[in-house]
Amino acid sequence: MSRSGSPSDDPRLAAAPTGSVSYVWEGWNGRTWQIRLRTRGPRGGFTPPITLSAAGANHEDPRIAIGADGFTAVSWKNMRTWNRTVQVRVRQPGARAFGPTRTISNPHADATQNRIAVLPNGDVIVVWMQGQRGLRVLQARVLKRGAKSFGRTVNVSRGPVIDSEAEGDPSIAVAGDGAVTVAWEVATRDGSFVIQVRRRSPGGSWGQVQGLSRPGAQSNDVKVAASSTGEVVAIWAREHDASNPSSSGAFGQIQARIRPAGSTAWGPITNLSRAGTHASDPQVGIAPDGTITTVWEWASDALAARKQTQSRTRAAGAWGPVQALSQRGKDVDDPVLVVATDGTATAAWKRSYGRAGVRVQARTRPAGATAWNSGVWLSGARGEADEPRLTVAPNGVVTAVWKLSSPLRVVPDQNFYLQTRSTAFPG
Repeated sequence: MSRSGSPSDDPRLAAAPTGSVSYVWEGWNGRTWQIRLRTRGPRGGFTPPITLSAAGANHEDPRIAIGADGFTAVSWKNMRTWNRTVQVRVRQPGARAFGPTRTISNPHADATQNRIAVLPNGDVIVVWMQGQRGLRVLQARVLKRGAKSFGRTVNVSRGPVIDSEAEGDPSIAVAGDGAVTVAWEVATRDGSFVIQVRRRSPGGSWGQVQGLSRPGAQSNDVKVAASSTGEVVAIWAREHDASNPSSSGAFGQIQARIRPAGSTAWGPITNLSRAGTHASDPQVGIAPDGTITTVWEWASDALAARKQTQSRTRAAGAWGPVQALSQRGKDVDDPVLVVATDGTATAAWKRSYGRAGVRVQARTRPAGATAWNSGVWLSGARGEADEPRLTVAPNGVVTAVWKLSSPLRVVPDQNFYLQTRSTAFPG
């Protein structure tokens, strides 16, 4: 999808109602990293790549969201100065060109970890971490449909979030009525990390900050998902709690909480993965009927010598058993998940493939089923595939993208290019 020999990194993608898919990524132009976009139409043809960011500076961490009518919004970080800034461009439905670049974060303080979503009414919401390390605050701004400028900046978190590489690691989910749920991780006075969450109503008012995880241990990598009916689920990884003998020992455990539609209160914490093992990198999706699907990366020991992708599903109000999606082996990493409107779930991950390299593998669970299919290899048998991503269109078509390095590359990370596959075009 991107030109071989021209390094490409960090691909993201989103599907439009028409079935077209737009990809954004970091592309090297010989001097700087630029944000590029390319669209694949519903018949399979690709548009030429376009550059969204300005020349003369590095740009990274692209994110893309597409609304129900095709309204497209892309955000990224501009690295021009010591203080990074979050920038956004939008494209109206049916338009060929994107509008001007908007810088929405404070240029006098560092901004990172941008996330973007398009609401059902066409509004765009962007959240990011603002401030210097150790003093970052989660902030948000909204671009109303038809408006020329973003609204005021809102401090979503109550105070500074964690001082680490994760920098809060926010996740955002939008329900069918337009309610927005944002979750992040924050440091406590005892040195542990806890998960917090805040809801923005369909009318635009922000509720109270709520704590989801227990203190006393490191809880991180939170993900949230919302259904079209308003149910919300949050999932995260929690490390050992020294004060709790029944916790997951010296390893990590996947936990989840659910907020029913129409409620502001969250249900109890559920342990999804088996105690005494190491689980991380959780992903979650929710179908309109309330069926929740989760996947994560699992290892039987802290050395993670033999890893596996696992899943667990909640249907009709009850959690089913843990299911193994991949064989155990080295380099089973980066699980991703999408759930279609009919409830069909698709998971993908990267997995070592002998001496030939690393490949992307995927499995699908049909709507209403409890068993996953036998799975397919998405990437070829040669090279090293990395950073798999998925999106699903309203018609159920699933598209994957990943970056691939040539097995003969001489300079590491300098010959990555992007590849894609779609269920709309078998083969």
